[in-house]
Amino acid sequence: MSAGKDGRRSDRIAAGVFWVLGMATVALLLFIIVEILARGLLTALNPKFFLGKPEAMKAGGGILPMIVSTLYLVVLTIAISLPISIGAAIYMSEFARRGRVSGSIRFCLDSLSTLPSIVFGLFGMTLFVIYFRWGMCLLAGACTLAILNLPILLRGTEEAIRLVPNTYREASMSLGASKWTTIRKVVLPTAMPGIMTATILPIGRIMGESAAIIYTTGLFVRNIPLNPLDTAAPLAGYIWYAQSEALVNDYRRIVDGGAALLLIMVLAVYFLARYLGKRYQQK
Repeated sequence: MSAGKDGRRSDRIAAGVFWVLGMATVALLLFIIVEILARGLLTALNPKFFLGKPEAMKAGGGILPMIVSTLYLVVLTIAISLPISIGAAIYMSEFARRGRVSGSIRFCLDSLSTLPSIVFGLFGMTLFVIYFRWGMCLLAGACTLAILNLPILLRGTEEAIRLVPNTYREASMSLGASKWTTIRKVVLPTAMPGIMTATILPIGRIMGESAAIIYTTGLFVRNIPLNPLDTAAPLAGYIWYAQSEALVNDYRRIVDGGAALLLIMVLAVYFLARYLGKRYQQK
């Protein structure tokens, strides 16, 4: 009896500790969100701010080119990295044999995902900006961020494909479908909600990344970029630029309003992706 009571007491203590840790994590996250929104929400919702052009030396500028640069960069980066990730994940989960080669590839991917983003920024500047002579542009930043997010996106996509039950594959192939037809019409549609979920984290990282883009994309523009080879200024990099240089008198307004708007954009993308994933799964 004493052993049973000790076991139940240990379970209650462990449950209490994990509950406190979980609540502390949630409270810290809520504090950060509330603090950022409290400082800059009114500025972020001002049409003159998010629809205006930035000013280089005087107060009162907006951040519309930065918002467009951020969204443009997200679309370009996902368009480059997602097809590569899906193709590599299909090979790793459906065709590659378990062994030293596949294990080495996964080890390299996990190692790349731990590198600081500034390393990728220097690599992107050396390869795309200098060697390829693209200059600072959206395409250079998108290729750099695609390399940065490729390990996370590939491993998440691979896990989503692996979670598809083998009975689906066996049922499809028993009806005469080839392996590629099974992958294309059974495995990928079933894994798509998981793939969309795995894409959320890279999108948030792209929107909030500053270290990798300050060397490849740009920090300040007054016009909306239209061409992938145009210089751009994503919002996260511009916030860092406004805070560190402090060239305008109202730089705190720009920093607080830009941070609040960036947080709203990340949350909107997150909830939109979750909503689309649930709708696709129900369909």
